[in-house]
Amino acid sequence: MKLNRIIIHELIKDAGKIEASFKPSTSLLTVNDGLASMIQEVHDSFEKLINSYHKFKPHSERKAVFINAHKYSNGDETDNRFYNWSKTSMRELEGEIKSVPFATGGYYVFSDYELNGLRFLSIVIVRNKEAFNIKWDPAAEMYNVDSTENINIDQMAMGFRLNVNLYKGAASRNYIALINKKGDGASQYFKDWVCVDEGTGPKQNTNNFIDIIKKIGLPENFEGDDDVFFKHVYDTIDAEYKGNNGFVNVDRISELFYRDRARIRKYAEEEYGQELDSEFKVHTDSLKKLIRFKAAVKGLTISLDIGLFQNDTVVLKDNSVIIRNQSIYDQLLKQRNEGN
Repeated sequence: MKLNRIIIHELIKDAGKIEASFKPSTSLLTVNDGLASMIQEVHDSFEKLINSYHKFKPHSERKAVFINAHKYSNGDETDNRFYNWSKTSMRELEGEIKSVPFATGGYYVFSDYELNGLRFLSIVIVRNKEAFNIKWDPAAEMYNVDSTENINIDQMAMGFRLNVNLYKGAASRNYIALINKKGDGASQYFKDWVCVDEGTGPKQNTNNFIDIIKKIGLPENFEGDDDVFFKHVYDTIDAEYKGNNGFVNVDRISELFYRDRARIRKYAEEEYGQELDSEFKVHTDSLKKLIRFKAAVKGLTISLDIGLFQNDTVVLKDNSVIIRNQSIYDQLLKQRNEGN
């Protein structure tokens, strides 16, 4: 971990009120090993809390978060640009949050760091200053952190993290990760402030998940073949999304089958090159691809559930498809006779 720059500001606002005020630090914190360890811990916890992945939405050229992050990421890596990124972004938020009655204030931790060969720009919001041991230094006119004490990562309310390498490189990849409480309507202001798009939709997320499950391999000591495993995953998701307003939690699926909450999403990023939202709305038709095969040529379409292979109703042999089903045979025979 290499921590390059860090600063903390406060936005003061009570829920139900329209008044808001911004209390800025006047300078960056002095980087030390304690702060670097703190941001390492924040990064590790961020990985576990990510809700969704995004890109910057189009036409954000006048938004402070975007324009300063863009300039900073593309060569203007100076203390002044980093400070402007944090301060002008907070000034903009101060004005916008007044129209969100139930939004509340907090401490905004801006950081620039490098980890495992990747560069990140991060904004983490905490509601309780004791959680991160944040203290106001009146002499220096800045917020400081006692990094020698334990911090409470659970107090991270929302977060934004820009993967600079992806942002400057693969245009097809989602390069922004968000922590954003699902069901918190007030948090939409946060997504607007950091200029993110709508992210990956249900159909693409579901298709990505299925592709990853089919590539990741069977869990250790799993008794059964691929088809049995896919059916187990399908049944589990089918039960979960019906009781969760149509959403599935990937980390719970990962924990259930691989005994590791991060296994599926980590594999998706590192081996498959695809960010996968930790929780997404299931596209039910796409989900059926886990248990259904489909093939088509001109004049012939076949759609088959996995179970038909498992009970030998359908057999692939000698470049032929053999279907052992009396009902299908009778239907086709009847239609052929009627046609003659």
